[in-house]
Amino acid sequence: MKTAIVYKSVSGFTEKYAFLLKERLKDDEVTLIPLDKFKPKMLDDCDRTVFMSRVINGAIDDFKTVVKRAELFASKYAVIVAVGMTKPTDEHYHVIERANIPYKLKGIPLFVVRGGFDADKLKGKDKLMINMMKSRLMKAQSRTPEEMAMLNFLDAKTDKVESSQLDALVEYLDSGVFNPPQIETEFPQSEYWVDLDEFMPDRYKKKAGE
Repeated sequence: MKTAIVYKSVSGFTEKYAFLLKERLKDDEVTLIPLDKFKPKMLDDCDRTVFMSRVINGAIDDFKTVVKRAELFASKYAVIVAVGMTKPTDEHYHVIERANIPYKLKGIPLFVVRGGFDADKLKGKDKLMINMMKSRLMKAQSRTPEEMAMLNFLDAKTDKVESSQLDALVEYLDSGVFNPPQIETEFPQSEYWVDLDEFMPDRYKKKAGE
């Protein structure tokens, strides 16, 4: 089995997952393709394709690459892996699916895993966006507990990459059976797309637990 892993990695977390998946697929002939090097003809000889990219502001970064070539990716038994900063709950999964997967790609399985964040590794518009957000929060005359938690998050270096998060994906690639999570409630969307409870100042954590 020949598998192509096409990935976009800005801070290195998605790339870590690409290499971890390659290790897990040790019986396959796996080719790693950074998105900036990708050309459609690279998929000619592969049996299946995995597309990996980060989630930013609720959107899968550069997912347009797959949408533009939907028939090609679908013909290669494609899988989409969204790497986010939030715990991949069932509710979160369906929010990402609804926000990113157009109708013609509904047949391509989606998997959501948790990555990380390191502002020092960002460049260009990503760095500018984070700096603007941090500046806005710092200049505010008063802050909510959530805004204080966000400041803590922006200053922290978090890495939640774990091979075990690929278990469901590897199982699907082995069996061909896809069972997306079923839910009745919707994930409460946040403008930050971060688990702020982990970065909440201690005094607010204690208050919430009383």
